[in-house]
Amino acid sequence: MEAQENDLSNEAAALADILKWSADLPAWQRDALRRLCSQTKLEAADITALVSICKAVEQGAPLDATHLRDPAASHAVVTLGALYGLSNVNALAPGERLSFGKTGLTVIYGDNGAGKSGYARVLKQLCRARSPKGDGILPNIYTAASGTPAASIDFFIGAQKRSAAWTQGTPPDAMLSAVSVFDSRTANVHVENTNDLAYTPLPLRILAGLAQACQDVKAKLAAEIKALQEQTPAVLSKPDYKPDTAVGKLIAGLSGKTKQEAVDKLAGLTAEEEARLQTLSTDLASDPARTIRQLQGQETRIKSAIEQLERLIAVATEESRAALRTAHVQLATARSAAAAASANLFADEPLPDIGSDVWKALWEAARDYSRASAYPDHPFPMTGTGAHCVLCQQSLSEEASIRLSSFEDFVQDESKRREQEAADSYYKKLEDVSAQAISTKDITAIVATIRDDIGQEEVAIALRRQTLHLAWRLRAILRTHSLAVLPDLPPAVTISLDPLRTALSGIATRIVGLQSEASSPQRAALIAERDGLADRKWLGVVKADVLAQIDRLKAIEAIEKASKDTATNKITTQSARVAQALVTNRLRGRFAIEVDKLGVAGLAIELQQAKTTAGVPFFQVRLINKPSEPVGKILSEGEHRCVALAAFLAELSTIDAQSAIVFDDPVSSLDHLHRDRVAARLAEAGQTRQVIVFTHDMAFLLLLDEACRATKDRDTTPVAYRLISRGTENAGYCHQDPPANVMPLDKVIDGMKTHLANVKIHHERGDQARWLREVTSFQDQLRTTWERAVEEVVGPVIRRLSRKVDTTGLIKLTVLTNADCTVMREAFGRCSALLHSQPGEINPRLPAPSVIQAEIDALEKWIADIRSRQDKAAAA
Repeated sequence: MEAQENDLSNEAAALADILKWSADLPAWQRDALRRLCSQTKLEAADITALVSICKAVEQGAPLDATHLRDPAASHAVVTLGALYGLSNVNALAPGERLSFGKTGLTVIYGDNGAGKSGYARVLKQLCRARSPKGDGILPNIYTAASGTPAASIDFFIGAQKRSAAWTQGTPPDAMLSAVSVFDSRTANVHVENTNDLAYTPLPLRILAGLAQACQDVKAKLAAEIKALQEQTPAVLSKPDYKPDTAVGKLIAGLSGKTKQEAVDKLAGLTAEEEARLQTLSTDLASDPARTIRQLQGQETRIKSAIEQLERLIAVATEESRAALRTAHVQLATARSAAAAASANLFADEPLPDIGSDVWKALWEAARDYSRASAYPDHPFPMTGTGAHCVLCQQSLSEEASIRLSSFEDFVQDESKRREQEAADSYYKKLEDVSAQAISTKDITAIVATIRDDIGQEEVAIALRRQTLHLAWRLRAILRTHSLAVLPDLPPAVTISLDPLRTALSGIATRIVGLQSEASSPQRAALIAERDGLADRKWLGVVKADVLAQIDRLKAIEAIEKASKDTATNKITTQSARVAQALVTNRLRGRFAIEVDKLGVAGLAIELQQAKTTAGVPFFQVRLINKPSEPVGKILSEGEHRCVALAAFLAELSTIDAQSAIVFDDPVSSLDHLHRDRVAARLAEAGQTRQVIVFTHDMAFLLLLDEACRATKDRDTTPVAYRLISRGTENAGYCHQDPPANVMPLDKVIDGMKTHLANVKIHHERGDQARWLREVTSFQDQLRTTWERAVEEVVGPVIRRLSRKVDTTGLIKLTVLTNADCTVMREAFGRCSALLHSQPGEINPRLPAPSVIQAEIDALEKWIADIRSRQDKAAAA
């Protein structure tokens, strides 16, 4: 395992391992890896393309070695020589050559719009830096016949020079991948939603992007499946077929593998088959099961009619009247006995009918009221001291109390009990006899059953007449049984129920026969034949829908198969392996050192593994002393960029070879404090490797110059400057000289001397127009150079565009005298007056070359004199 970790201990090796590992991945994932190696994230268009590749609709372009940093390049020192031969690159002028210092820093300055970014983009392509999508190179949009961007580059592998031509879309020389390019937009430190800073090495970010792509592609495929499923027509989502027919089995088992021939074979009927279907439908129209249900209903109705008639016949007899009469006589006798007892007991009472039914009802109510509400804790009637009558609410006198007690005794007397029993017996018999009466509605229903269900109309008519006669006879019994003299009843009639019983027997026989027929093999075969033909006819109607559904199912099955290639198991395993090897103690320690050098927040920061998403580990940037604080909220934007820069430099520490590094606007949003730190760190890096910095920030350029001067030995960090400017139509003009603000004064003065020697011939020839232009130029240069000379004099303490004050240099200002100031002011005034005309002169005389030479010499002497004295003061 230790050997494995060593094999993956730097980015190039880890990327090479991912390439080897990807050989067994699905084609779409290999294409996704290729995209992720050249852009920071996959856009919606990328996911759409990957879905097509996953479904094998399109061919993918798999990841290969040309898309990665060459592992061999990690062991060789590669430096850049020059970039030239650019064509169709933005609006850059053709024929320009941008050279780089072989050692130390090369600072390439260009104002916004000067074309600096065009050269930087070419280097990102050549060195395969990871760039945001859309950050590629575009040809000049103002040129009608623009072609493919191309360029040539000179570079060195150790001391060996090599040249390579490049065209966009083709891989550059693999050894150029040893050159690292820093772009804060694609740095491996990024702010997460939690306001934390997360660090993810490039190989892990690629794997994380692949894991996310798996989820995105899977979601797209699932959406496609759902859309296809929703296209299933209603005729198939709720099909009208029998499950046991050939068509039913075909539809139930419908899949993408179903052959059209199988559908064609079953769909539709011939003329003969259509005729056979009609015959079978007619023959089988009478469903035995349905008929059985109908017969069972008839059977129930006839049985009910027989039972009603039997009860009517049994009750409409002389015996029924005699029994009722006996019960009625017994009730009358018991009542008379109770009345006699009441008359004897209550003869002296002021009110009549004591003991009658009406009175009894009143008494029972009084008893219930007393027991429930008035005197619930006392027996009825309550006649004690202070008691009140529950009927009149008056206090009970002794006489009233005695009367109430006698009433209750009467009610509880045996004669009254026998009266009640006789009444209960009589009314029960009367209710039983009355219940057997048949209403006109019932008679009509019975007659309809016999006429319609049995089909015996004459029997129904006779039965109606006989039933009405019996109903009339029963009515007479109920009316006359209580009379003192019993009249004769209507004559008895005989109702024959045999036709009904015969019909019941026939219905039962039919039911048994139909039940046997419904389950017979012959009928089952005919039903199966009819259903099979009917389903084939149905299939003929919906055949087009079925074939379209087969195509949909085939597409769904293909998508489901493709979706299996979105599993992330392998990615999880590979990510854990790479993370264990890449984020080592060496890298973590170096990251902390780099953060400290850049002075981020003045606090120690380290990397900690925080979480795993889709199998990919993420490392949070944490404050060592306050690990719970969200770093993203504490650090400023500039500090955040410094952390990204620290991660970049820490990753480079895992590569032993000191190849070139390129920085594209590394401090575009940093404050002065961080600019100082970054400038110092880049100057330090320039002591051991080639460092190329693109910037449009003049203040940062001056800080870089100062940082290189501040190294222990001026020669250990050489600095070269390049200037990129814009012309009338094109941009990207390259100049070997630095911007005037940083060109050494000695070189500026030497340049003016040389230029004067070359152009004084215009004065000698008397070409006043050209000489005027030159004098005007010298005037501006002299004034600017005097200003810079003054800046150099005070430079040991404070420099322009810098917030830093160097108090140790104050001793050098003590050498300045009034004479130095007078000389400077007089010379500056003379330079301003070189073209001033005298009063009355229409055509002023232009100064001779000797005058300009004298001014240059005076400037040079002033600078040299003060420098000498300042050096002596510093050494004292």
